[in-house]
Amino acid sequence: MEENLKHWSSQTIVLLGMWLWDKGEYGHALLCMHAPQWGLKIGTLLSVTWDDVMHYDDNHPKHDLVISDKETPIRSINHSIQESIEIAYAKLPIVNIEDTLYMNYKTGKPLTSSTLNRELKRFGEDFLAELKEKTGFDLQLKTLKTNSFEIAWALDMAKKYHYKKQVFVSLSSFMGHRTVKDTIKLLEIEPDDKIEFDFDNIKSIHNMMDAGIFNDKDALSKFIYQDIIFAGEELIPVLLKN
Repeated sequence: MEENLKHWSSQTIVLLGMWLWDKGEYGHALLCMHAPQWGLKIGTLLSVTWDDVMHYDDNHPKHDLVISDKETPIRSINHSIQESIEIAYAKLPIVNIEDTLYMNYKTGKPLTSSTLNRELKRFGEDFLAELKEKTGFDLQLKTLKTNSFEIAWALDMAKKYHYKKQVFVSLSSFMGHRTVKDTIKLLEIEPDDKIEFDFDNIKSIHNMMDAGIFNDKDALSKFIYQDIIFAGEELIPVLLKN
């Protein structure tokens, strides 16, 4: 039953996006790579155009996405999103700079909220089945829907602020919920006023402890790039060039 299953995490949705890119489902792939990072309603997401994210005069991605949001009208276009946009812009058959990023590039038609839930459900099920076949892991996730992106973003925010009550109040207002209880029910997590310290914050320490890292210029460059220059960002691996 759905209530016994877990929400999709932002990392899993981005991984699905990479999988969809390999399958040639480019519009859905870009949606999955970008949506969990921006915390936008699906209607706003589907209205984002190439003109919103690209400087078409020099073919470079913009640094900010400006939207019609009274509270937060600007969304940062971080390095990982910029990279995916740049690769997609070079590869895909874009007819009009005013077209949405998120379209079915096989038919040339924009993705629509009326059919997206059905498409996400199918893609999500196929993806999880392939993961289970290849890895043996059954992730036990809920049916992927259009609100799964916003939920994944909200779960990241709740975790970032240690599940304090105030973050649920802020999320409730930001997501347009009637009450904080509605937000808690949707996210299926409870506020926690306890403060717990942890002692394992250097996630890339195994790379630093590699005795040969200074003898491998490529490995050292990759480490500096990913773990120092862009530390803390969710980088989408460059698997989109195929």
